[in-house]
Amino acid sequence: MFQHPQHPRRPISQAEMSDARFRRFLRELDTYERKVAFEETLNAFLDLYSAWLKTHEPWLKIRVVMLAFELHRLDPEFEFNLAFND
Repeated sequence: MFQHPQHPRRPISQAEMSDARFRRFLRELDTYERKVAFEETLNAFLDLYSAWLKTHEPWLKIRVVMLAFELHRLDPEFEFNLAFND
């Protein structure tokens, strides 16, 4: 009574299989590239923030803020308090 009608299954072609694998590879590559970009940006951010803490140079502060926004763009969960105590 509640059985689904049996539809004949169409075999998956090699081209479709290759296309699916390629799309999965592209998704994984995009994820990896985003992770690497975030890590590189985070390292630059930490280096500049450390330099700013030592020198309080205004141009460093601007660069730190720019990198904080970029990090948030790459990962919306990234947060940084932009209230500097100059």
